[in-house]
Parts: sequence; structure tokens; C-alpha cells
Amino acid sequence: MSQGDDYRVPVRADRELREDATQARGAYGTDNRRPVNIIKHLQSGWIPTRKGRRHLIYRVADDAEMGDKDGRTEFTHDTVIITVKKSVHDKAYWGDGRSRMTLAHELAHGVLHYGVTMYRSTNATGTTALSRLNAAESAEHQAKVFAAAFLIDDKVAATLSSPEEISLEFVVSLEAAQICFERLADEAERALSAERVRLSNEAYQREMRGKQEPTFNYLRDPCGICGKATLIPMGVKALCHTCGGITDLS
Repeated sequence: MSQGDDYRVPVRADRELREDATQARGAYGTDNRRPVNIIKHLQSGWIPTRKGRRHLIYRVADDAEMGDKDGRTEFTHDTVIITVKKSVHDKAYWGDGRSRMTLAHELAHGVLHYGVTMYRSTNATGTTALSRLNAAESAEHQAKVFAAAFLIDDKVAATLSSPEEISLEFVVSLEAAQICFERLADEAERALSAERVRLSNEAYQREMRGKQEPTFNYLRDPCGICGKATLIPMGVKALCHTCGGITDLS
């Protein structure tokens, strides 16, 4: 993919990306704080990248300079440079969820990726041709997952009852809150299903352990084949419980 659109990166599962975001929150010392002060982290002067701690320059540019781009992330050998449109920065400062997601998205590129200058268009939805084809290799998809996980704490979100509550609690876009809510609901349902299977299996095993071997009323006559007195009457014939032979009853 071309620069500024999307580009292919090493495969990274969503679960791993959420773990990366949690580690970054921990590095900034914001694990248990909400909402996350994303502007403070961008202005901290450093960023915890996959290649180690790097210098971070955060620029707020005039809207005219940025044009139709809300954000841009660039790299040098030891520095990450994140530039955002002034209107986006200002709205994020006052608690606009989508603008906060944009800042976290650019932070994600700085943490996860390296080398290719990335832009976030004003009307970006987070979906590109590459992310639709192969999300795990899409830089834009990875940044989208990381950004949501950086701003939203799953453990807290799982206790909330609607996307609207998640959006208000973490000051994120309703779209990001909806995706998080549905994912957590699916994970909870899978966990419940697994627990139901486990409980059912345990109940079956208890039932089987509690059963005794069946008892049979054997005939007095011995089996004509093996000689054991283990004949079970079956109408006009008898089945030997020992050898399995069938004989006629006289």
C-alpha cells in the first residue's frame, strides 16, 4: 500500500495488540486512571516503542497546514514525530471521543510501526482495502485496535451495560465503544459456553462413576461352549456372558 493510506506490517493478532496497549499504559503509569490523559502522554517527550524507548516530538499544526489529514506520524532513527491538526487537538482536550481516538491512533503507529510516514485522513473510518483483505497485516487495523485498547480498560468495560456507558466512562467514540462492547459480549458468551460444557462433562463423569456394574440372573446350566455358568436367557435362546456364544434353550 502507498504511504499515507495503509501498508503491510508483520502479522499481529488483535489479542497481542491489546497486550501491547496495556504494556504502553503501564509504561506511562496510567494503568488504573480513566479517562486516559492521551495529550499528557504525547507531550511527555518519550514513547515506549517496540524497539525500545524513543524520543517523541508532539506538534500541533494549523488546520491549513494539515489539509484533509487529522494526524501524521513520522520516524527518524531515534525519534517519533507526531503531528496533529489544531482543531483535533483542541477537541481532544475538551473531551471529544473521536479526536481522542485519533491521538491514540497516531500514538499506536509510533509504538508499533517504524519507517513509513502515516497519515490519518479527516474522514478516516479505520477500514482500508488492506485491512478488509488481511486485517492482521494492516498497519491501520493494528493502530485502530491498539488505540481502543489504550484508552479502554477491558476489566472495567466488562462491568458496564452498554456501548454508551463505555463511551462516557472512557471518553472514546461511540463506534470504538460499540466494537469493544460487542467483543467483550462475545468473549463472555464463549466463556459461559465453555463453562457449561465443563460442568456438563463433570456431571456426566460423576454419574458414570456412581453407576455400578449391571447384575444378571444367570441360568443354572453351564454354557455348552465354554462351560461357564454365565448364560443369560434371551427368549428361546441363551447368551453366554463369558464367551458370547448363543445356544438354544431346551
